[in-house]
Amino acid sequence: MKKSKKPILMLIILILGLQFTVNTLVYANTQDPVDLPYYPPKQSREELYQDIFISLLLPYIQKEVDNYYSKYLTDTPMVAPYTVYVLSAERPKGYRSFVFNIKLRVNSYIGPHLGVGLDYITVIVGGTGDVEIKKFEHIKSYELPPNYQNLIKKGYKNPIP
Repeated sequence: MKKSKKPILMLIILILGLQFTVNTLVYANTQDPVDLPYYPPKQSREELYQDIFISLLLPYIQKEVDNYYSKYLTDTPMVAPYTVYVLSAERPKGYRSFVFNIKLRVNSYIGPHLGVGLDYITVIVGGTGDVEIKKFEHIKSYELPPNYQNLIKKGYKNPIP
């Protein structure tokens, strides 16, 4: 009597499919949502407003980047509005409050957009327009190519701390 291999093959496919689904769900649930930037829909009013407020915060962001990287580099990296992403935004004093706590992911660059580092900056914006940098966190440094290593100050290595 010859047995069909079809049920065994179907069982193997079912088990592999189930394992892939479980692994995908476990991986997705281990990601920290705070570290994932929010991208508003392209060309939406929301994207427009987000671009406006990032542009208004850019001088404060650039100043913090200058303060950090001036210890390590002879030329401070640049920050462009399109290299800043919103990680989270909240009203710590409640819904009717006009105080905002905003956590940003900043990718700074040097020269022709050579990545230097990844930083998180937490900004507090008050209802009267006052801006305070609450926290600057350097997350990661990127290695500079050989023709840009002369920008690293003596005593530091590539990538910078």
